[in-house]
Amino acid sequence: GLPADVVKDLPEGNLFQRNIVLKKCLHNHLPDKKKEIEYWIIQTWGGIRRFGRDDKNNARIEALYNQLAAGSLSSDVFTRISSLSKVASFFNPEKYAIYDARATFSLNWLLLKSGATTSFFPVPSGRNTDITRYDIETVIRLKCGEGDDLFLKPAHAYFEYCKLLKELSLRIWSDAERKTMPYYLEMLLFVIGPKEIVSDIKKSTSIEIRTRQSTRQGISLAQF
Repeated sequence: GLPADVVKDLPEGNLFQRNIVLKKCLHNHLPDKKKEIEYWIIQTWGGIRRFGRDDKNNARIEALYNQLAAGSLSSDVFTRISSLSKVASFFNPEKYAIYDARATFSLNWLLLKSGATTSFFPVPSGRNTDITRYDIETVIRLKCGEGDDLFLKPAHAYFEYCKLLKELSLRIWSDAERKTMPYYLEMLLFVIGPKEIVSDIKKSTSIEIRTRQSTRQGISLAQF
């Protein structure tokens, strides 16, 4: 469970405010030698029950801290980034944010609409059916083609993601705290993915398929 000094400071009612307080308080207790807090963050707070407590996941949590310090993630850690980035976001909420399917789905679409042609973020598998119907990585490839630099490498994608969120936070927020805490923007990206972003994709995208009777093919973003 949570440390007693953290529990007593949690506000009643508003879930959003409770999460903000958690971010501010819990980082003082990380890393947890027993890893109880890390598993609470992933399983209870994050709802990822399948990330079970075992030797492999214990080693992954330890590797996460080491690799955050080194500035490069292994493929094993990155394949579980949706789970492990939750821990990172509590460990240092001023520097790290949660990297999951909904946030990267939203961010990639906004980057594509802004004219980006390279350095998109690999999208982890997600559970939300609204966004899994619209594979953003396929849309990106149809629009921009293939290339080694189309998507960021897993070793550095998470760090570039957090860096970009911090840069954008300085530009879009007027509130001083939101300017310095990337999780506000990450939560916004998470919320708008299934409805606003999916709706915009539907309105902005059309596909033309070349058949034997046609020489036209490709994908166009109608609002570009």
